[in-house]
Amino acid sequence: MSLTFETRVAAAAIAQSPKLMRQEFTRVLQVSAKAADGKRHRLAFREVLYFKLKGALESGGVQMHPEDRRALYQVLVDKPTEVGAWRRKGLRLERTGEVPVTMDLTKIARATHATLRAYQRGAGLVERRADLCSGELVFRGTRVPVAQVVEQFRAGVPVAEIAEDYPQLSAQALDYAELSARIGKAPGRPAKPLQIQRSAVEAADR
Repeated sequence: MSLTFETRVAAAAIAQSPKLMRQEFTRVLQVSAKAADGKRHRLAFREVLYFKLKGALESGGVQMHPEDRRALYQVLVDKPTEVGAWRRKGLRLERTGEVPVTMDLTKIARATHATLRAYQRGAGLVERRADLCSGELVFRGTRVPVAQVVEQFRAGVPVAEIAEDYPQLSAQALDYAELSARIGKAPGRPAKPLQIQRSAVEAADR
């Protein structure tokens, strides 16, 4: 997978803290927060998988010191078959020592890949038009503001209810909005509030 992702997008996809992920890069993995071109580091798929796997292991009670985490990162990202206590054979991961670990990465890799791809594809379902919602993003082919659907997810409205309110939105579009709701605000000036005079359904039907 050649795509790369902003830290905040990757964090939302795997339910991790973007702040803690950045700290892990600089303090433990010793990876610069800046790329060679001076821009922020973007995560490749295997890096996202590292954080997903690290979270799964820690939630399962597996404690890893910094050297152990660096070894796991190298096995997954740099692709050597063995570093420290970690060994990888295809999608089979093993750790030797006092607390041995054996994992099949197939399920976790596929789930992570699917979530990231859903966000990437969903980004192609939105557009910005000067004649709609003061130029704010809308879902392509509709008059539904993306921000309005995202805010409903943030407010805890059930997905079934949102789908009923916006029948013109595909499941893929709703998946994109739901993931976007978990992503923090992008750096820079805050967007201007949407000026919406009609209900979402009325706006969509105009």
